[in-house]
Amino acid sequence: MISIIICSRSSDISPFLRDNIKATIGIDHEIIVIDNSNNQHSIFSAYNWGVKQSKYPYLCFMHDDIEYHTNNWGRAVLNHLNNNKTGAIGIAGTPYHSYMPGAWWGSGIFYEHILQSSKINREPVLKSNSNGLVCRQAVALDGVWFCIKKSLFDLIKFDETSFKGFHFYDMDICMQMHRLGVKMNCINDVLIHHTSIGNTDNTWIENALIFQKKWQQVLPALCVDISFNQLCRFEYKTLNEFIWICASNNWPNKKIYSLALKYLLKFKRGYLFYKTPGYFIKFSFKMLFKKGAPFYS
Repeated sequence: MISIIICSRSSDISPFLRDNIKATIGIDHEIIVIDNSNNQHSIFSAYNWGVKQSKYPYLCFMHDDIEYHTNNWGRAVLNHLNNNKTGAIGIAGTPYHSYMPGAWWGSGIFYEHILQSSKINREPVLKSNSNGLVCRQAVALDGVWFCIKKSLFDLIKFDETSFKGFHFYDMDICMQMHRLGVKMNCINDVLIHHTSIGNTDNTWIENALIFQKKWQQVLPALCVDISFNQLCRFEYKTLNEFIWICASNNWPNKKIYSLALKYLLKFKRGYLFYKTPGYFIKFSFKMLFKKGAPFYS
């Protein structure tokens, strides 16, 4: 009933992961592994190829470095996606995706339910803010693990033309679904352990800018009621983190400043810029004298 699609960094997934899936999923499934050991695919093209090979009506896209901690998690997926109103689910995401370029979590309003560790800190830590709610509506889902009805791929696909590499495939496919009015939910009844953390390198920055340019007419995307002041806060927090990421990747200060100013002036015809001058003064001071330090927190 579920086709699991994995873009693997080796010729196959580990026997442990294959056994872990088989032991916990609880329903009929197939595992489609896209061999990317020679880095011959972007994750966009790999996932598109996986969709073409799949035979079941529900698709699960997942990283190859996770472990399932929930028995019969496949049944939970079916319970969520059998709802006609729901087209996709994930274990992390946000109800607000900013106009400013940056990470989906950058606004500070996001949902997650996941065990997380890294190569440095191997002890898993439960990151969960579900507050007991089994599902909450989102406009974007993180790609570490998410499931989509296969029927939607008559209208959507991973954009291997605009993007390269391994970043923003999840945000872009979610924005395609959001534009179609597809409901997406973050859930807390499937628990996975993710053993690595993301890499916000220069390729990530480039794809962030491509994503913003592609979707600027429909951003910000949201499914929650917020005030104008909250909107300003979310946008400035996202831009703040993006500035920090650019500075961490050794972008020149003037280039960061010029980029940030461009987006501030473009957003809603400059309303954000003109209606919140205090933020911009603080931003300018930090950028000019603190070498790219975050201007807002």
